[in-house]
Amino acid sequence: MATSDAFPPSLQAFFVIFYSTFFFMSFFGNLWMIVTCYKSLRRQLHPLIWLLANLAFADLLFTFLTILNFVAAFWHWVGGNSACRLHGFLVEATYTTSITTLVLITFQRLKAVTDTFNARVQGWPRKEYIKLAIAWFVCLVVCSPLLHIYRLETRGNAIVCVNTTWGDIGRQVYYTLHATFFFVLPFLYMILTQRNIHRALCARVVPTISNSFIEKSTQRHKKVAKTLIALTVAFAICWSPFMVTRTLIYFHLASPGIAWRASQLLICLNAALDPILYGYYGENLKRKLKRFASCYISPKQNSNSSTAISRRRPGTMMIVESASRELNAGI
Repeated sequence: MATSDAFPPSLQAFFVIFYSTFFFMSFFGNLWMIVTCYKSLRRQLHPLIWLLANLAFADLLFTFLTILNFVAAFWHWVGGNSACRLHGFLVEATYTTSITTLVLITFQRLKAVTDTFNARVQGWPRKEYIKLAIAWFVCLVVCSPLLHIYRLETRGNAIVCVNTTWGDIGRQVYYTLHATFFFVLPFLYMILTQRNIHRALCARVVPTISNSFIEKSTQRHKKVAKTLIALTVAFAICWSPFMVTRTLIYFHLASPGIAWRASQLLICLNAALDPILYGYYGENLKRKLKRFASCYISPKQNSNSSTAISRRRPGTMMIVESASRELNAGI
């Protein structure tokens, strides 16, 4: 019997529709993000673009791995014991890398705002390979015990992949430490860093004589800061229920049920929200939607505008464009 059989059919249908919708949103959204970053990196290298591409790649890989969880929830585990261990390890490693990348992005933006000169001189793209490699290495090492924790068990008529090898105490210790170092502390760091970025931007001296260069620079930083705030809020809303519910279950203070399934769907939602937030706050998504709507509102006007647009360089997301401008201007 699948774990979802305990839920009413209407609730099961809702879970299927919710997961399917955000699966495709995450797939196409993060794929779009990777392609956009790749195009930008071909023109010019910048640390922030590498971090955004890494975040999108981790979210995309996480999205693909959830397919096995979805099948197991409505049927039974597909694959052997080795696949169970590898899958559990990779799922935890990918979302841990996503959280770590968000911290690195936040740090990079703080450095760009508060230490402009060193951010330009020390932020050479070659160093970004090292940062990303270290981030993946640390996350893989941290999650490596899961290769021994997960195993297959038969419950009822279904085969399930569970992390019970170390017993209750082992799970409680490991996941408590994991939640502390890869959720609580990163979340607190992002909040404090956002406050420091806001203070630094507010403390910037407004020139008495109009200076379009300084004004545009400040506006770009504020737009990127707004994007990071949105990412932080989405991170808190989508991940808090999962971390809290998981901890309560492992300490036998709650039982797996609707709340647990809903919290798992929320982390899938977070992977779909990231590229949407890039586009919305970067104005790239809004620009494309307006262009799509204009095809039906005014075909003639759209034809003229598309001719003018074709003569310009293809647009990328604001946050990526901002990174490229900063590298040129030293901001």
